[in-house]
Amino acid sequence: MSGGATQPNDPSIPNDADLWRRIPPAQMTEDDQVPSGRRPSTANFDDPELSVVIAAECTGGLETLLQGLPTFGVASFTAGDVRRLGLGVVRVQDESLPGHAHVTGHKTKSTRNRLARSCRMVRYPGPA
Repeated sequence: MSGGATQPNDPSIPNDADLWRRIPPAQMTEDDQVPSGRRPSTANFDDPELSVVIAAECTGGLETLLQGLPTFGVASFTAGDVRRLGLGVVRVQDESLPGHAHVTGHKTKSTRNRLARSCRMVRYPGPA
């Protein structure tokens, strides 16, 4: 953990667990450093309680995650990626979203940038 701080973290979520984050169409940015040339902007990772789903626990998959949000994309990163940045992952009960979790901890600009660049797009957003 960075700076010796301990973030709330659920050790029952394995490091190799894929975490999905919904990405609004307007929050993509051009980046020639990533293979696709586009990635989520760092603004997608600014929330103190960053909402994600544990992909393996999201019954119904992307259809469930994107219900009512047909133009949104989905970025994926692992719990291990998050933990290597000094953040934590905890389950948060949400009856409408199976596998819901939060990424905990303070997300500096550098941390948000590293997270944005580490994710892979599972689904690109449609037009805004």
